[in-house]
Amino acid sequence: MRALWPCLTFALSNKPNTTMQTEKLPLWAKIAGYFFGIALLFIGIRFLVLPEAAERGFGLIYNQPTYAFHFIKGIRDFFTGLLLTSFTIANWRKPLALAVLVGSLIPVVDMLVVLNAPDAVPGTEWIHGLTAVASWIFSYFLFRKS
Repeated sequence: MRALWPCLTFALSNKPNTTMQTEKLPLWAKIAGYFFGIALLFIGIRFLVLPEAAERGFGLIYNQPTYAFHFIKGIRDFFTGLLLTSFTIANWRKPLALAVLVGSLIPVVDMLVVLNAPDAVPGTEWIHGLTAVASWIFSYFLFRKS
């Protein structure tokens, strides 16, 4: 734990890190970064705490005797939300942009899974597609010089 403390204090400090950024995140990027991060934290916690309700919101009816799928999905979303929120707090523009861009693969695959599932909740695939498009737009503007 002692070895981790300097990393945490550095990551959460307001000191600019020139290796990770060239300027502070603009307000719109902070708002979007926090929105995506907190939304994913909420979704992840919901899958861990209320798995059946979260499953229907995701678009699937996963009729299995265990919650293994829910816990895998929950921790994946929780981690991603924590990563995006941390990068936003640290003002790390390029890592945030890259994480959002590469992470956009997740909602694309989620949409394909829901579209091809025989017991999918009708009309739920659109949220995954819109999330992917929003991720592409957000990462485009983050990569662009302001």
